[in-house]
Amino acid sequence: MTIRNLRLFIGLAAAVALAGCGDHQPGDATGAKVLRNILEKSGVDAKIVSFKKVNARDVKRDKVEAFELLYEAEIQFPEGFEAKCRDEKERGKCAFLGIDEDRTFAKSEVHTSEGTLHFVKTEKGWMAEDNNVY
Repeated sequence: MTIRNLRLFIGLAAAVALAGCGDHQPGDATGAKVLRNILEKSGVDAKIVSFKKVNARDVKRDKVEAFELLYEAEIQFPEGFEAKCRDEKERGKCAFLGIDEDRTFAKSEVHTSEGTLHFVKTEKGWMAEDNNVY
């Protein structure tokens, strides 16, 4: 995610970010669910075989509390997948798959992806990039 996109994400989330929710930060299960939702919404027919948080960090700017979850995931493409990534300008499916070039995945191929998920703290919990609160 570019600095501009991160600022935009945090800026949009600032409208709903309020103090007072629990200190429980998103972990593996939440990260896997967010990644699955994002890929599904992006039209990627994929199965998350494994998901592991490899690092995390708190991000605080002004009155917004955010959280970055760095992950490694194994993603399987049951029917194969043709990723068109070279011309992707916004943070989209290719960023979440951890690739930046066009690539074709064979049927049932498993891809190891590394990436980052962003969360913003709200009064109801952590709002993720899939626009759900956890």
